[in-house]
Amino acid sequence: MRPSTRLIACGVFRPALEHLKLEERYPYLCYNYFPSNLHLRPQDLRKYLLEVITSARQRNERILCLYGTCFPDIDDFCRHQGVTKVPGLHCFEMLLGSEQYENIINEMPGTYFLERDLILNFEEYCLEPLELHDDEIKRLVFKHYERIVYVRQPSDPDLVSRASEVAEFLQLSLEIQDADYSHLEQILTDLL
Repeated sequence: MRPSTRLIACGVFRPALEHLKLEERYPYLCYNYFPSNLHLRPQDLRKYLLEVITSARQRNERILCLYGTCFPDIDDFCRHQGVTKVPGLHCFEMLLGSEQYENIINEMPGTYFLERDLILNFEEYCLEPLELHDDEIKRLVFKHYERIVYVRQPSDPDLVSRASEVAEFLQLSLEIQDADYSHLEQILTDLL
């Protein structure tokens, strides 16, 4: 019998993984999702990862980590823990595919990305921690950005008007780009 594989993922990826239905092809696959705002508290993210890794290791599970660079040495951390990190710097790169992500960045380096969780929790994840209610701080934080790209996933509710409000608040233009899971699916298929 094949040992289980534990996939530890940011909650941002939950819609993508549910859409891909990997557990139908890989019945030995188990998931752990962490809240998407843990990148704001890297020490907590590291602690939670370590807890799940320790528990999975006790069950002899193979461990995959689906995170971007949410704390500076996450690649070294995973390597040290014997965990395979899914390649990718940002969740947006993984949701769009590297080529599409690079095209967007090359077209306009000053692109600020949003996804469902960030739009729905903008006040908690951005406004409050970055103190964006202060116009001078908002100007300093976003002075190099020219537009917002909302990476829309198939299961997202209609968030265009909410994304428009965020764009208007930040005084940036808004573009909508649909997620393309083929890149993520290929990487996960190769790893599984």
